[in-house]
Amino acid sequence: MSTIRLVAEAVRLASTLAVKEIALFSGEVDRIARVVSGWTLWGGTIVLLACVSGFLLLMAAVKGLGTLLGSEALAAVIGAAPFALAAALLTRWGLRKMDLRR
Repeated sequence: MSTIRLVAEAVRLASTLAVKEIALFSGEVDRIARVVSGWTLWGGTIVLLACVSGFLLLMAAVKGLGTLLGSEALAAVIGAAPFALAAALLTRWGLRKMDLRR
């Protein structure tokens, strides 16, 4: 065989191999993307359900405290106090971090 035929055969085999490798890579990427999106969906669902259940638990605690105290408004203020305190502390901390004179 001549050198040109050998080179042509090598190029043909290399292109066939490249096509098969690209198809395999594409299949693997699709499978990995499907797995990652599935786990992300489950994670998002878990976070959403945790937030909703925490909110419902807080509402039930405020209603129960309102029943015990006889005033739902006072129970709401008591229930909101830790969140208001946390917001005030985070605001103070953030303002100190943003101070340009330091």
